[in-house]
Amino acid sequence: MLSKQQILMFEKALLELVSAIVHQTISSKLMLFEFTQQLSTTNRKGLWKQIGVLINASQIEVHDYYFNTWSLQFYEDFNHYREEIKNIFQQVIIKTPDYKLAIQQSIQTFLKEFPDNKCNERKIYQMLYQYAKSNNKILEVKPSTKAQQQQSLTIFENYAFQKAVNTILQK
Repeated sequence: MLSKQQILMFEKALLELVSAIVHQTISSKLMLFEFTQQLSTTNRKGLWKQIGVLINASQIEVHDYYFNTWSLQFYEDFNHYREEIKNIFQQVIIKTPDYKLAIQQSIQTFLKEFPDNKCNERKIYQMLYQYAKSNNKILEVKPSTKAQQQQSLTIFENYAFQKAVNTILQK
């Protein structure tokens, strides 16, 4: 975890290094973010390491701070889409028992339905993963036979039905 001093130094180091890589003057945080996002994976890995040296932090700490904190200021909060995203996932998981694939398909469906949103896909993935893990009990081993897949689908449908009944009864 970065200290307050390291956090203050982070953005300055990021600005200097990205400006040097892209050979342009960067005049805003948004420009800095956009240029950083456009860097190749190799350049970004090297960037986290160089920033780490400059601010006396590990490459992992710098990487995590960038993705989990600093970059989030450029994304829209997806909380007001949370129920729509969950509804999409509930529809997709019935057709796609592989939860990882279902999460990816749900995100793609959401992006098609709400093309103007600026939500962080990684955060949506994390939210859906937690949702699937805690509410739907679907993160077990993927069924290998058609009969097992049908049984898993039936279990999920029964769970979804029971959840819907409970919701109605609570009203």
